[in-house]
Amino acid sequence: MSERRRETDIATVGAPMLPDRGRLAAPMAEAIGAGWFSNGGASHYRLEQALPRENRGAGQSLVRASSGTMTPMLALRLGGLTERAEGITSPLRFAATAQIIAWCGFRPVFADAETETPTLCPRAVKAVITPRPAAILPVHSLGVPRHVAGLADVARRHGLWLAYDAAHAFGLTLLDGQRVAAFGNAPAFPLHATKVLHTGEGSFVVAGAETATRLRLRRNFGLEGGRPVGINGKLSEPQTAMELALLPDLAAGIAARLALRAHYDAALAGLAALHPRRRAGDSATLTFYALRMAAPAPHARLHRAWAVERVLARDHFPLLCGPGTPWPEAPIVAPAPLAPRLGLELLCL
Repeated sequence: MSERRRETDIATVGAPMLPDRGRLAAPMAEAIGAGWFSNGGASHYRLEQALPRENRGAGQSLVRASSGTMTPMLALRLGGLTERAEGITSPLRFAATAQIIAWCGFRPVFADAETETPTLCPRAVKAVITPRPAAILPVHSLGVPRHVAGLADVARRHGLWLAYDAAHAFGLTLLDGQRVAAFGNAPAFPLHATKVLHTGEGSFVVAGAETATRLRLRRNFGLEGGRPVGINGKLSEPQTAMELALLPDLAAGIAARLALRAHYDAALAGLAALHPRRRAGDSATLTFYALRMAAPAPHARLHRAWAVERVLARDHFPLLCGPGTPWPEAPIVAPAPLAPRLGLELLCL
């Protein structure tokens, strides 16, 4: 391994899984031999059946798409929202979720977080609902699924489309054994190179049969339906080759992440910090190891001290709304919002 590669490994929170070159070459050779690189080649359809069944619910299908932004965008467009509709999401999140709402022609509305994680608070969501048509776009922040029942209840009572961004939640279960993929109308799982499993870029949506059919139509410009109501969201054969090559290593990759989490648990047991708590029986988070500091000052000092020791930590995603943010005119709709303070207290390994 080169010195440059070692520096790269140190300078990243989540180093990507690297495929076996022979396994990667086989589906690539198949695509080259067929002269078929997009529009649903052999590898694409094989891949839709290849992901382990535990990553979907009973009666659900996987629909692949070209990027982690494309799947929630397609899912949001299936909600039947009209012009000037509102998309309710978290202000503590990677900007893509709010950008998707804006790119679809809707208005991002930022509801407050709950007390322990950046997850949307159901009460806060209920408080921002207006007469305009709306959708809820929650995120399983930090890989900790919370309030799925409460958010589902709000969506059902108010007739709202509920489309989860499950970027941090690949492979997770809840206390009662239900899969994360069972919640929401069409939960989207990005497969960017930093994820537990990846296609370099790419993603999948988990959906019932009717919704899956509509998603497949939309990702190919809507042409099969006789009218252009979709977009080009197709997954290419090189992307499918990457995931097919990585799938045999998935179990070992998850085991390595769990072992690292156990190491962190032991090493940080005496630290005066709290990471978001799991309930007994919940599966462990595979994406981030989150620490929460009591105040911003110790948080900043710890961040600098670890950097000196060449241990890279990252701040949580910055606040998306309010002065000096990407949405300066869109405040968090709450009397005393928790999200700004929570964002300053989170640190991720």
